Amino acid sequence: MRISTTLVSAALLAVAQAGVPAVSLEFQSWESCDIGAPARGEPKSKASLVATSVTCEKTTVNRDWSIDHYSFKAYLATKESVFCSGVHVWNNADCSGDDDYFMPLTGEPVVQGVCLPEFLDPGFVSFKLECGYPGIHGAELGAGGEGSEGGDADDNDSGF
Repeated sequence: MRISTTLVSAALLAVAQAGVPAVSLEFQSWESCDIGAPARGEPKSKASLVATSVTCEKTTVNRDWSIDHYSFKAYLATKESVFCSGVHVWNNADCSGDDDYFMPLTGEPVVQGVCLPEFLDPGFVSFKLECGYPGIHGAELGAGGEGSEGGDADDNDSGF
């Protein structure tokens, strides 16, 4: 499944206006590349979508017989994206269970992931951003107390 650039652009505009961390993500399929090295050149095929920290986005796995490798490329799309550490990748349609791969983000505006072996089963691959806001804890967001130190145990239960 290929999503048009118009739809990706519309989705990016919507999340940018909402202040949600987002990346424009390419799921790339390769005939050949050096496993563990950044994927270079033009992939055999790619699917584009917008991954956020609050939604699970999916696309189909390209099952062309000539595909032997995968990679991911991320473009930080909103200013909030700098607080994201990476993209979780699942080999299912609903971001459930343990992820199958984690693509780290480096804070650079564009991150080309490394070449991976063919590890995905037929069906879907789904994506979700992992984001946290350093220095912000439940107490600082109005959960009570004088900050993230001390107070009730629940004050620091923000997951960041």
